[in-house]
Amino acid sequence: MDRFNNIYSKNIRLIPAVLFLLFSINCSTMAQPVAENSQRTISINMSATELIPADLIIFSININAEEKTPEAAFDTHKKREAVLASLLKEFDIKEEDINFEPIRMNKRTNYNNRQEEVTVNTNQQVSVSFSDFEIYEKIQVSLIKNGFDSFNGSFSSSKLDEGKDKALISAIQKAKERAAFIAEQSGVKLGEITTINYSEHQVNYPSMFMEADMGLFKSEAPSMMDFAQTVSVTANITIVFQIED
Repeated sequence: MDRFNNIYSKNIRLIPAVLFLLFSINCSTMAQPVAENSQRTISINMSATELIPADLIIFSININAEEKTPEAAFDTHKKREAVLASLLKEFDIKEEDINFEPIRMNKRTNYNNRQEEVTVNTNQQVSVSFSDFEIYEKIQVSLIKNGFDSFNGSFSSSKLDEGKDKALISAIQKAKERAAFIAEQSGVKLGEITTINYSEHQVNYPSMFMEADMGLFKSEAPSMMDFAQTVSVTANITIVFQIED
């Protein structure tokens, strides 16, 4: 019996040592990948902008109507929609250059001298694009003559995709050049690219001034449309380079 107690006591004393040894092995196993994955890097944030000649005009037109009943509002809206459709055909705007949203309707309740007044409003956005800058003034005049008072225009380009590619290529090249310069000045050797983060292009469409004085269009006087316009496309990128030992 005494022999059994002695063996049991020895085993009990060994348990803390065994647990400490297992814990030490586990800690060293977990810490090793962290040490291996730690890298010295250079992170470069870069943007580049390309200017593209504007060869398109985008017109955004709002069709709306206001009546006391849904039926009347819808009928008035459809009449104005028909007028706009006729104008677009008159100016030979191609179907693929016309984009529109479905008609939206909402009810408004106002109180005038405690009397409830209910109106129904409609709204529909139509966007058209064309490359003939000479007709933009005529379209504007026609819209005003036919009761349209909510529209705006902006310049665009048919070569946006080319501009986006050029801007991205330029941003990448500039990031590489900047990283190489920093590495050289810091006395280190630039390694491989480890990470690339790219955000969507930013496109700036210059807006156009809309002049409602139709008398201005009866002469061949100089116009701001005589000056060339550009659309700017900006690419943003972040590249992380490894620093070699």
